[in-house]
Amino acid sequence: MTHNTIETTELARFYSLLSECLKHPDEAFYEDVAAGRFDAEREQLTSALGLDTEVAPSVDDLPDSRAALDNQYISLFEAFETPYAPPIESPYKEWHEGAGSDGLLGGPPADNMRRKYAALDVSPPAAYQPDHLALLLEYTSLLVESGDRDAYATFVDEHLDWLPALGRRVDGAGADAPFYRRTVALVCDTIAAERDRLGVSEPDSATVEAMLDRVEQGTAGIDEEKEFRE
Repeated sequence: MTHNTIETTELARFYSLLSECLKHPDEAFYEDVAAGRFDAEREQLTSALGLDTEVAPSVDDLPDSRAALDNQYISLFEAFETPYAPPIESPYKEWHEGAGSDGLLGGPPADNMRRKYAALDVSPPAAYQPDHLALLLEYTSLLVESGDRDAYATFVDEHLDWLPALGRRVDGAGADAPFYRRTVALVCDTIAAERDRLGVSEPDSATVEAMLDRVEQGTAGIDEEKEFRE
């Protein structure tokens, strides 16, 4: 992927589009995808950025209702089916010293993102953890728009390095959620291309495996808990 000044706008818009894909789908989003408007915008942006769209989500991946799409989201990302793939940074990273009160969530990446939002005098939506991938991509869009290449590269290095592990979790997840599986694949491919362009090294295999081990340990027992609640 190559970029000039004009393409910076497309990259920021593309991150925003990917961010919307990773939020719970509302009726407006579902209708945009069903009507082909999402596909048209995605194709325009990926073409401008020189991205391979072979793995891109599209109208062909939609179930027959917004509610069914949301069920797929919950199944893949929120443990409605297991194994699942949490789209949140904290479960993949080192935890605070001592016990935490939020289980898998609320680790150092979340704290760091709260500080970043506070510096912008904004609050993350209450419906999402501050280090949810949808919000990380929104923040990435802002960094691209700012033109601060160093800040952008640092953020990609420090806050998007867990995406290979997320991709692996999605590959092994139990849910049949083609739209979201393809969305994660497209995000992973995009960030991998940007890491290469920015000169930011990919996490090595040992680091990815350690992230996967943390998530596996953190999600252990969810099946038993679900059976108990049922």
